[in-house]
Order: sequence, then structure tokens, then C-alpha cells
Amino acid sequence: GSRGDTDLRRIVKLVMERNLNPVIVFSFSKKDCEKYALELHREDYTDPNEKQLVSQVYSNAIEALSEDDRTLPQVEALLPLLKLGIGIHHGGLLPILKEIVEILFSEGLIKVLFATETFSIGINMPARTVVFTNTRKWDGKDFRWVTSGEYIQMSGRAGRRGKDDRGIVIQMMDEKMEPSVCKGILYGEADPLNSSYHISYNMLLNMMRVEDVDPEYLIRASFHQFQQESAAPALVAQAAEMEAESAAVDVGDEKEEGEAREYRAMEKQLEGTRDAIAKILRKPEIIRPFLQRGRLIDVRLQGGDGGRAEYGWGVTVAE
Repeated sequence: GSRGDTDLRRIVKLVMERNLNPVIVFSFSKKDCEKYALELHREDYTDPNEKQLVSQVYSNAIEALSEDDRTLPQVEALLPLLKLGIGIHHGGLLPILKEIVEILFSEGLIKVLFATETFSIGINMPARTVVFTNTRKWDGKDFRWVTSGEYIQMSGRAGRRGKDDRGIVIQMMDEKMEPSVCKGILYGEADPLNSSYHISYNMLLNMMRVEDVDPEYLIRASFHQFQQESAAPALVAQAAEMEAESAAVDVGDEKEEGEAREYRAMEKQLEGTRDAIAKILRKPEIIRPFLQRGRLIDVRLQGGDGGRAEYGWGVTVAE
């Protein structure tokens, strides 16, 4: 509420008084970015020369827009904030406006930038100070604490190489946090980076149409293949360890070993018989008479590759 806005204004004022700018204020919603930025509309962090530079860069950039686009609310509302040294960056802005903000921030003309976490990914825009307005974010299902990887990614923007001897991170707290949660965020490991690269049939056919393109080379040179090869020694060692454990199992003398093998063969035969019976029972002509309306059923799917998918319990609503 208003208290949080007042606290943020005090923090930004402290940062500016101690010359710890530029500062990036991370929020987890576009609405909050704009709201917090407008809270500072009475502040002024730039001198006349900087205001002139901002206006010049802005005017040159929006010349690429049509006359109608130049009158859009977000286009007209951004310049007054930029001239104050205040910027906004989130996915809801036009690409040209985001580019203007990035250019001005990189040139030191934006002193306070309100951004979502996407600003910390993919572009190199470090600051001297980073402020978190919240420690929870909406992930599409629920409000949760930020992960250690997310925190590392955003807080890593604090500190400019070659300019600052250290970066400053300020975390605003509006609720109680357990020590274990705090420790996990601050000292936890970064999120694992796993490749999802794969060659589809369409990609393969397109590559076959180009001369001197070797699909096998692309696979060998991919990050996915690198990860697989890196994991191979550990898998080989694990297989060797399991083989050693298997060899160390004492099943007794030859007679007892033979009985154990016979028991295992009978057990496999029993499993096969049960599967065969289940397949017969699941045939439509046999199971349909039992599916009356209101019948509780446990739905499981047996894949051709031996995999199983369980969908849980359901109710038959129509015959």
C-alpha cells in the first residue's frame, strides 16, 4: 500500500544521496513497475544537459514510428519520466521504447530504472545498486518465494566491472521469512541449465536441402551432446558400481543359485500371465457391460514402450 511506496521512495532517496546510482528496482509485475515509477514523478535526477540529450535520443528514435503510433499513451507518457532520470522496462512496452530505455541506461542518463526480471536476462545492463520490492512472485499457479537462481540472476546486476569495487543489493521485506528460506535464496545453487535441443524431421529435411551441411556434426557440436558426454563417465562408474554390487551378492552354492534362477523364471512367467489376463479383461467387448453410469473407475494407460500413465479415479457419466 502507501507505506510500501513511501519506503521505496526513502530507499531511492538514500541511494541517490549516497551516490549509489544507477539503481535497478526489480518488481514482478508490469503494473508495479509503472506505479512505483509514477511515485517518483516529483523527483528530478538529471541536469539540463542530460535532459537535452534524453530528448534528442528520444526524438530521433520515435521518428521511425508512424504519426498514429507517436500519440499512443505509453509513448507520450514515457518522455517526461526519462527527462527526470527515471525509466521503465517491461514486456508491455513497445520494442522501440525498450530500446530507448536500454540506450539511455547504458549511457548513464537513467538514474533509477523500474524493471521486471526480464531485464536481467539476455542483456548486459549492470548497475551499482539493485532493489527488490518483493520476495514473492506469481509463477502462473501460485505466489512463491523467488528461487536462488532468479535471485542470483537479478542481484548479479549490482556492481559494474571496472567501475565499482562492490555491488549493493537491497531487499524490501513485507512479510516474515523463515531463516531456512532466506538461506536457500542467498546461498542456494543456481538453477541447472539443461539443453532441450533436438533435431526434428522438418529440421533434418531442411538441412538435407543445403549443401555441405552434416546433421551428425550439428549434433556433436551441440550443448545437448556436450551434456550427455559430460554425464557419461558418471553413468559408466555407476554401472560398474552396480555390477560390483551384483557380483558381491551371495546366493549360496550351485544348487541354491539354480533354485533362485528357477524362482525368478517362475515369477516372470507369473507376471506375464497377469498382464495377459489384464489385456483380456480390458477388451471393450468385455469391459463395456461393467461401465454403468456412476461406476468408479481407476484410469491407467499402458504404453507400447512399457511406460505407464496413471490418471487417477473417475466416474462414468454416460454409457
